[in-house]
Amino acid sequence: MKQLLVLITQHNIKDDIVDRLMSLDYLSGFSLINICGFSREHSQYNLKEQVEGYREFYKFEVMHPQQQQAELLAAIAEVCQHNPCRYWIVPIASNGVLGASE
Repeated sequence: MKQLLVLITQHNIKDDIVDRLMSLDYLSGFSLINICGFSREHSQYNLKEQVEGYREFYKFEVMHPQQQQAELLAAIAEVCQHNPCRYWIVPIASNGVLGASE
């Protein structure tokens, strides 16, 4: 069964996470998106972020086999030791490629 890891990270560790994900043989790829994060907790925002009301983050989307979940999280956790990353995992009911020749 496949599932989707959604990982929210700070900008300063993006490259380290990319490198770590690229090193995992069981992943065929992943997506990376620049996002704006809004929160009621502004204590760690810098002045610019406080004025704008949001903080910029990266969102990784990583489809992976369920049996690799613990290994995947452990690999990413090493990179996030000093920069906590928020994540969630959801099951994938179906996946495929549309428009592909059969």
